[in-house]
Amino acid sequence: MNTQREHARHLDASDPLRHYRSEFHLPKRDDGEPLIYFCGNSLGLQPKKAREYVDIVMEDWQRLGVEGHFHGRHPWMPYHEFLTAPMADVVG
Repeated sequence: MNTQREHARHLDASDPLRHYRSEFHLPKRDDGEPLIYFCGNSLGLQPKKAREYVDIVMEDWQRLGVEGHFHGRHPWMPYHEFLTAPMADVVG
């Protein structure tokens, strides 16, 4: 095995964030192996929890209609309050 590949495997094994990989859906090749995914112009890999979170909002919308703004499990009205500062860090 070449030194670069060994080094890359060592870095992967020692990465403190490596456990997060299992929390995302990985696109697969026709043979079932995960694709190597380097795409900077996308939403990125889908978190496995995304559907659960979207379903919660959809169920609240169905059950509450416009009242979901104030009475949903995650009320929509104050989203801007807790998203403003973190998004400012993302977009500069």
